[in-house]
Amino acid sequence: MNKALELSAQIEQRILAGEWLPGDRLPSQVHLMADFGVARTTVRESLSQLQSRGVLRSQHGSGTYVNNLFESVFLPPLNQLPLHDSHTQLAVLEMRQVLEGEAAYHACQRASDVELQGISDEYQCMLQRPGKMPVIERSKADLKFHMLIAQASHNLIVASLSQLLYSKMFNTIFAARSGGLLEQPTYSEAVHSQHLRIHEALMNRDALEAKQAAEDHARHTAQMLRQQLQS
Repeated sequence: MNKALELSAQIEQRILAGEWLPGDRLPSQVHLMADFGVARTTVRESLSQLQSRGVLRSQHGSGTYVNNLFESVFLPPLNQLPLHDSHTQLAVLEMRQVLEGEAAYHACQRASDVELQGISDEYQCMLQRPGKMPVIERSKADLKFHMLIAQASHNLIVASLSQLLYSKMFNTIFAARSGGLLEQPTYSEAVHSQHLRIHEALMNRDALEAKQAAEDHARHTAQMLRQQLQS
């Protein structure tokens, strides 16, 4: 195996291990040269190979980024879902229980202190956002909090699927908020308490509690929507 192919395999292994996740920018070529002990030509050839395979993408003037390897397989069928249908919204919310529970569990074990601080900072911002903020902005804030947790799990599959499903979750949550489901005082109070529980478990790196808290939060939202469908 030549040096470029060997470097490509090493970079890909780091991606598969969750060290670099979809959307992450790779270190500069100079940094990669020093990290792997190879020449610039080797780095360039390796990056080119990975870009041709769709693993990486280059943005002019910005850098090289990791692609979501699941996008080509899962996004087309997801795009066919009738997102305004209540049963589709319920299916998406039910799927959150699986993804968010695992994300929270592994984030407790794998997140760096910097990543946990970022999650905590976002949580504090959520508390400070006024209740009169437009519904769409509150929906985005809610998903950002959960996406940070998914990324901090450093599980490639969890993070990749979360990114794709969260693009659909935004429509789901916005539709639910617009329909009044998430604007009910009892629901808002419950969500505040659930986010607090998730935050505290993450900050304490209590993996089992974080998993349960995240699953309970997603389950509660799904139950609320299910009740609305039955009424």
